[in-house]
Amino acid sequence: MTPAGTPPSSYAEWSDCLERLEQGLDDEQVIALMAAGSLGWSAGVATLFSTRISEVFSVRLQRCADRLTRDLQHGMDETLLVRALLNARQTLSLLLRVASLPGFPERLRIHLRQALDRYAGQAQDSLERSAVHDRSGRLVSLIRHNSLCRFDAAPLIPTSPACPPVASVAPGGSRKRLFLTPI
Repeated sequence: MTPAGTPPSSYAEWSDCLERLEQGLDDEQVIALMAAGSLGWSAGVATLFSTRISEVFSVRLQRCADRLTRDLQHGMDETLLVRALLNARQTLSLLLRVASLPGFPERLRIHLRQALDRYAGQAQDSLERSAVHDRSGRLVSLIRHNSLCRFDAAPLIPTSPACPPVASVAPGGSRKRLFLTPI
């Protein structure tokens, strides 16, 4: 086990970091420790580590998909739709930071990046296909302008799920909430 604040240097310590990353515990601290860590990339360790980090990515991507699905299941206004997309992009951005750690072999970094690109592309396509039923075109426009595929763009502003939805004000001053159909 890695003592708190100590960068990992053995497979066991890396495994502990990956466990914490999988659980979503202290992501920022774990990434900082991993960035400062080192690991001997012998053939056996490389295979074990690559398999383990791929499993962690799979779990985190599935959790991201589940949360996005849950957030989109109920009719919502535009603000909540955008917030759900940005939250998913934030998760993908965090995983990209892990995938880009300089201590990882280039082949592993490429593999992890491809997994992120594949997930984002498939999820984005699915969202856009689901939005074709919206005759106004507003839904597909929001989905495209907040594309999951842009997770490698500039850092996102953290959003809080506790923020109340913003009501749009219709011409004439009356308040009108825009609700979208489930995706």
